[in-house]
Amino acid sequence: MSVKTKVVGEVFSDYKTESNIEKAEIEALNLIKKTNTLGIILKSEEYIEIKEIWYLERFLKERFQFSNIDMTIRYSENTKIKEVENEWENLICYMAHKYPLTKPLLLRNCQLEVTEKEINVNMHIIGAEFLKARKLDKELENVIKKLFGKEYKVNLYENISKEEKLQNEERVKRAEKLAVEKAMETIGNIEEKMEESKTKKKEKTASENNVKTNQEQPVQIQSDEEENTPLILGRNLNIKENLVKIIDLTVDDGRVALEGEVLNIDSRELKSGKTLLSFDLYDGTSTLTCKAFLQPENAKKVIGRVKDAKGIKIAGNAQFDQYAGELTVMANTIIETEGIKKKVRQDLAEVKRVELHMHTQMSQMDAMTSAKDLIKRAMKWGMKSIAITDHGVVQSFPDAHKMLGFDNKDMKVIYGVEGYLVPDKDPIVTRGKGQTLEDTTYCVFDLETTGISFRTEKITEIGIMKVKNGEVIDTFETFVNPEKPIPMRVQEITNITDEMVKDAPTIEELMPKVLEFFGDSVLVAHNADFDTSFIKYNCDKMGLKFDNTYIDTLRLAKDLFPDYKKYKLGIIAENLGIKVEVAHRALDDVDTTVKVFNVMLKMLKDKGIKTLEEMDEEEAGNANYKKLKSYHTIILAKDYVGLRNLYRLVSLSHVSYFYKKPLILKSLFKKYSEGLIMGSACDQGELYQAILNGKSDEDIEQIARDYDYLEIQPIGNDEYLVRNGTLQSDEDLKNIVRKIVELGEKLDKPVCATCDVHFMDPQDEIYRRILQAGQGYDDADMQAPLYLRTTEEMLEEFEFLGKEKAYEVVVTNTNKISDMCERISPISPEKCPPHIPGCEETIKQIAYDKAHELYGDPLPEIVQARLDKELDSIIKNGFSVMYIIAQKLVWKSNEDGYIVGSRGSVGSSFVANMTGITEVNSLPPHYRCPKCKYSDFTDYGVKNGFDLPDKT
Repeated sequence: MSVKTKVVGEVFSDYKTESNIEKAEIEALNLIKKTNTLGIILKSEEYIEIKEIWYLERFLKERFQFSNIDMTIRYSENTKIKEVENEWENLICYMAHKYPLTKPLLLRNCQLEVTEKEINVNMHIIGAEFLKARKLDKELENVIKKLFGKEYKVNLYENISKEEKLQNEERVKRAEKLAVEKAMETIGNIEEKMEESKTKKKEKTASENNVKTNQEQPVQIQSDEEENTPLILGRNLNIKENLVKIIDLTVDDGRVALEGEVLNIDSRELKSGKTLLSFDLYDGTSTLTCKAFLQPENAKKVIGRVKDAKGIKIAGNAQFDQYAGELTVMANTIIETEGIKKKVRQDLAEVKRVELHMHTQMSQMDAMTSAKDLIKRAMKWGMKSIAITDHGVVQSFPDAHKMLGFDNKDMKVIYGVEGYLVPDKDPIVTRGKGQTLEDTTYCVFDLETTGISFRTEKITEIGIMKVKNGEVIDTFETFVNPEKPIPMRVQEITNITDEMVKDAPTIEELMPKVLEFFGDSVLVAHNADFDTSFIKYNCDKMGLKFDNTYIDTLRLAKDLFPDYKKYKLGIIAENLGIKVEVAHRALDDVDTTVKVFNVMLKMLKDKGIKTLEEMDEEEAGNANYKKLKSYHTIILAKDYVGLRNLYRLVSLSHVSYFYKKPLILKSLFKKYSEGLIMGSACDQGELYQAILNGKSDEDIEQIARDYDYLEIQPIGNDEYLVRNGTLQSDEDLKNIVRKIVELGEKLDKPVCATCDVHFMDPQDEIYRRILQAGQGYDDADMQAPLYLRTTEEMLEEFEFLGKEKAYEVVVTNTNKISDMCERISPISPEKCPPHIPGCEETIKQIAYDKAHELYGDPLPEIVQARLDKELDSIIKNGFSVMYIIAQKLVWKSNEDGYIVGSRGSVGSSFVANMTGITEVNSLPPHYRCPKCKYSDFTDYGVKNGFDLPDKT
């Protein structure tokens, strides 16, 4: 059908959105009844985001129960349409909802190359042929044409190593071999059946009740007398197929065997009379839906046995289920087993370690286990102590206290928090040497690189301008041969291609010339830590000295322009009225930085700043915490003074310094540090980040001095740094651990090994995976092993430090920190109500004054008795202050024009009424004259004062 001059917002008025899709005209609607698909063509003057298209499709499917929506967008000639490469991730997300198999294209390490007519996708995983075999490249071409109005040919390639290719070829050969064996087995079965058919014709006297042969009966089940023997579907008792883990299963595996426990089971009868059995199988690594077809005579019994089985082992074909849209195994053999043999982990060490970094369920949307369960496990293993350190909060303390009580001698809980620590100021000037603002020569510089990690990536271009008194007096510009391909996405940003740098000198040739050009000048860069980290790393490799003072214009901008929301160089220049010609080319960016820096220098001079160091002194103690980077830190309470200070810091972080997270200023911690121990925390800690970002040894040591102990963790916790290319190998991770250990020795600070516990056992990672996937984490499926380890497991993790040092960091030092902490209770046995002087008399005065105002003086006996009884109970039990607080809140709210629907408790509601906390009068229904104060409490047989008839 055709719908003219109607827009989406009018036709689907109950679809609420602020997107411009609401203004798109509906050119045509077409319903294909056979497939229950709605075809819809929209015409728009403005570009429509892909996610908005998906939202509308989802709404239409749910609202009108369509099986599918086929959307086409037609733009006018003047519409500015986004390039496909800029919308690639959203496009593949859209595709993945329709075709789940396209999810591998979402991997960030897929390289995209878009030409005029083609889109080339380099996949760093095996799977391109699989996707092409299912024509998903053609589907992608079709979707691009419908949503962008452009025709591209999509080419999928596999950019994988030789070793991976060989593994893939072996897997294909194995699948082919299995297919041949299956075909031969089928041929053999057919021949057997033909032979049996001939035999049956001869055996005319055979009884009709003879048991059918296995070949004729696809489902065989053993008799009731053999209830304890294995249950069999199919012909063979023994399963010969290779046993695989569900997590490793792919559609190319062919016939496989799985073993595990049945979690959910469902069945439905088909039109053919057979029953389709569907069940979820869990094998300790993951869960998979498996299916089996059952004959009607056996179905009920088979389903019952599978349901009651402790565990099962199945054999069948791994295949993609088109109906469910997921991988499944069609089982034709099922054997009953004793279930998964779970390995019970025990801590058999003579002296146990202490876990100093542990998260409970109260680390919101991050950790999985309750404090109670973690404490139980630690006690079972014989540990004497553990710490609770949730992210920014202390809500799990009551749970721990409730379990242990006030005087538990078997377990000591160290109460702490993993806080978000903010240094009061990121230094603008690094390694200042007393230089003045004037008469100083500055080298403003910028680098272009192949990526962000100075350890694994290379410099491709260097641009430097030497500036004195605001004037450029010299320049230095050169390409650098990175001796590795420049990634496509970097080429698009910088416009530097492999062709441009192939004949350029290497960094080894250029670095001495760069240092010579720098001389003893002050270096200036936007986000200077990034650029100087590449310079320092290459100088260290070549044995060259690099100790120039440098200024970071990014941090300086945050001080000088606190109202800016973003601090990209181009945005700052635009706000200052400076024209930016070209971005992301070294000398062009340097030219922009020079112009911005000259404006900044003038502002600093106008403020009366004369030396470089005064830039940092200017704002000291005035932390703009919203503009500063926060770092993780572990804070533990040693005693009750420390507990009080811990509560104070957590409260201040939420009330006074909350910005996306509850932040703790370093200066604030130092002010309330009595009774507290501070550790350097995980890879997100200030110390680890300084090492990772290539800070100088002097800077790293200065940071380490602020902490009472230094923390290290198993290298598996930080494996993502290798995956994302920040570090080259696990050996780099070990070197960072070694560096922290050396720092501890040099500064005489204990180094403690922790697990950074987020779940109890290794297999529990699946729950955190689900939790993080729901929050949109790209690497949710690559969970770090953040489980509670035994002493032996932790000693094994740190074997690379040597046996003695491993024991020191795992056992000796963690126990040393534990011994510094007293056995304390996070909750006082006293009620500890707040105190307001004279509150007892105040509540009495307010209540009696109101009562006299309503009922006269003397008060009726029933009123006097009720007031005396309630006030006596309130005052004696120390609740006066609570009533006064409530009274002040309600009266203040009423004064400000707010209606308060408060109430009193059953035993004291009349006092609450007399003090104005509630409007409910709890006395029996009665008459009261507002003029003469006469009252009548006669029982007229009604339950509510509103039911009393009017009376003169």
